[in-house]
Amino acid sequence: MKDIDWSLLVNDIQDNNFLSQTDLSAMLKVSQQSISNWQGGTRNPSADAKRKLVEIASKSGIDIKKYRMEPEVRAISKYIDTEKGGELVRIFEQYTRMSQVNKKKFMEYAVKLSR
Repeated sequence: MKDIDWSLLVNDIQDNNFLSQTDLSAMLKVSQQSISNWQGGTRNPSADAKRKLVEIASKSGIDIKKYRMEPEVRAISKYIDTEKGGELVRIFEQYTRMSQVNKKKFMEYAVKLSR
């Protein structure tokens, strides 16, 4: 289960079930700050919390396969992170979550900046 984008899954579980961070934290028996950390990508859930999240996702009709990170994305993120490029990791992670329309806008803006 380590190939899962937990921040995106947690957000979608919340959205699909109309849950607040407090609601979800009570269901998982973790702090609200843990939920916030998972959503922000600063920490990953514990093994027990991951199991419960997958269970909730399944009961909610969420296909867990959609949240698997591609090996390339993981490898690039890991490399940038080990090279102390935390800001680049954050930008890259945000980019991977953008819609196709927003990715196009982002790239157009990046091209403008590079000129």
